[in-house]
Amino acid sequence: MNKTPWLLCLHWLWFAGLLAVGLVLLWDNGILRFMFATDNTWLSPLMVLLFLLSCLHCGYRSLFLSYQTHALHAWVEGKRADDGVLMNRYLRELRAIPNVHEKQLMAELLSEQLHGQHQVGWFITGLMIKLGLLGTVVGFVIMLGSMGRLESLDIEQVQTLMQQMTQGMKIALNTTIIGLVGSMLLGLQYLLLDRTADKLVVEAVHASESKLLAGVTHGAV
Repeated sequence: MNKTPWLLCLHWLWFAGLLAVGLVLLWDNGILRFMFATDNTWLSPLMVLLFLLSCLHCGYRSLFLSYQTHALHAWVEGKRADDGVLMNRYLRELRAIPNVHEKQLMAELLSEQLHGQHQVGWFITGLMIKLGLLGTVVGFVIMLGSMGRLESLDIEQVQTLMQQMTQGMKIALNTTIIGLVGSMLLGLQYLLLDRTADKLVVEAVHASESKLLAGVTHGAV
C-alpha cells in the first residue's frame, strides 16, 4: 500500500504549476493572444476554456481520491473512521459480506463510485479532438469560399484573397493544435486518475479481507 495518500494530489499540483507557467509564457510571448485574435469563429477561446475547466475537474477528483486513500490508510491502522466518508462505508460493508460473489458486486459498486465522474472527462477529452477537426474544416471552408469570390486577377483582389486564405489557414492550424495538445494533456490526467481509482479498489478489497481474517484468527484464539 502506498504510504503517501496525498501523492496523487501533489502530482496534480505539480502538473498544474507547470501548466500555469506554460500558459503565462504563451500569453506573454503573444502566441495565445495571436490565436484568439485571428480566430473569428471563437473556437480557440472555447477550447482553451473547456480545457482549463476540465483541468480543474481533474484537480477536484485528485483531491477526492487522495482523501479516500487517506481514509483507507486510517481504517487499516485502526483509527477512528468517519461514517460520512465513502471509503469507510464500503469497507464496513465489504468486511461484513461473507459471500465472494456479493463482495465482488460491492467492489464493482465502489469502482463505479470512484470512476463515475471520469467518464465525463474522457468525453471532453475526445470532444477536444472533434472541436479541433471542426476548426480545421471551418478553416478550409473559409479558404475555399474566398477563392470562389475571385472575379479577376487584379492585384488588390489577389491580395484580399490571400488575406482571407491566410485567415482560414490560421483558424485550421490553431484549432488543430489546441485540440491535439489539450486532448493529450487531459488524457494523461484522467489516465492517472483511473489508475489510482483501480488501485484504491484493489487495496480496499485486500484491506477488508485482512480485517476479516484478523477477526477470525482473534476469535479462534
